[in-house]
Amino acid sequence: MPIIPNVEKPNKARDYKPRLRPVEIFPVKVENQDAICLRDPARISPQPLFLASSVHLILPLLDGRNDLRDIQLVLLRRLGRLIDYEIIEDLVERLDEYLFLEGESYDRYLLDLKTEFMENPIRSAAMAGQSYQSDPVKLADQIKDYYGHLAGPGLEDKIIPSKPPRGLIAPHIDFDRGGPCYAWSYRELGNLSSDPKLVVILGTAHSPVNSYLTLCDKDFETPLGLVRCEQDLAQELINELGPKIIADNFIHRGEHSVEFQAVWLKSIFKGEDEIRILPFLCGSLFPMIEQGGHPEHVEEYNDTLNTLKNLLDSWKEANGPVIIIASVDLSHVGPQFDHDFKVTEGVKREVREHDLDLLEKVSHSDQHGFFRQIVRERDKYNVCGVASIYAMMTLLGETEGRILSYDQWVEEDGNGLVSFASLIFP
Repeated sequence: MPIIPNVEKPNKARDYKPRLRPVEIFPVKVENQDAICLRDPARISPQPLFLASSVHLILPLLDGRNDLRDIQLVLLRRLGRLIDYEIIEDLVERLDEYLFLEGESYDRYLLDLKTEFMENPIRSAAMAGQSYQSDPVKLADQIKDYYGHLAGPGLEDKIIPSKPPRGLIAPHIDFDRGGPCYAWSYRELGNLSSDPKLVVILGTAHSPVNSYLTLCDKDFETPLGLVRCEQDLAQELINELGPKIIADNFIHRGEHSVEFQAVWLKSIFKGEDEIRILPFLCGSLFPMIEQGGHPEHVEEYNDTLNTLKNLLDSWKEANGPVIIIASVDLSHVGPQFDHDFKVTEGVKREVREHDLDLLEKVSHSDQHGFFRQIVRERDKYNVCGVASIYAMMTLLGETEGRILSYDQWVEEDGNGLVSFASLIFP
């Protein structure tokens, strides 16, 4: 496999020092050959880029400190042979074309996207046709099939709750990988004696944000119809907490963790006015984890969550039931996630034991124990839903939950494992 096809673009200046943006880089197979995939978690770059595995020697050198001749010399010292300047140049040009490099191309494109997003009152469905069917009839059939899947809860209703649950944990993995697990959560909403009036979605931010919660005050588009935001409550929250709560809302544009829950909610609550949502992305708590800290000792975190909790309590008293959904996946292990080991049966068992121990703490509202375990392990299992789970536990307070389903997706070559679960808090 060639490193990259030639690109007809004008050459950069000789002193150009390319810097790679924060992107996901992981091994894949392309036509039975080892390759590397670059993917933008913020989905600014609209498509992934596949490169020969040998490129892994060059990518770390794209740090904004080396020009192309510097890179050529470093490779010469490491490999003992000279790599053609044009090969490095072509690689850099292609990375720039795909918007994986910082610079003018990326900045212009980003500005256009932000302008378009801010002017649109609707958050467009970013993943339709990729992670789930874009045709509404096919999407309805796709979701129905997950209920009937061997790993799903079944098509017949076995549990009819008397009232909406207070909270749910649902996956945010692609539907094809975790659809039956989603179905376990959303079956609990399928036959309620009364509909919830508001669903608070605590999504997981896979890109950096500057606030512990980032609100999106837009209606969410799905192939099944719009899921409307509770605008009055959103504005009340902005008034209470200030513009920081919404300053990074552009991140919602390409983030899938709220969108996936909106699709499942719309598959159940089909009317335009049946429910409203309050969609958030939860910023990473990893800096606290690294420092051995705890959210309960961070004033800004507590002020943000307590303000939201008080507003939700008042809204519930005036309007009716509120459901809080944490949109999370659990462990991420293997070479795809920067581990130096393949996923084996032993790894799968270890991850399962870890996850179920963690979820046991969550189901018993052991908020302190949950976070302390993450800190103690220094999040070595890469649990991407820590912030959303912790926020949900803060908003729910003392309550008992139960695990409905647990599953793992494993890449066939053992390069990656992602685990996920469904939980209910009645």
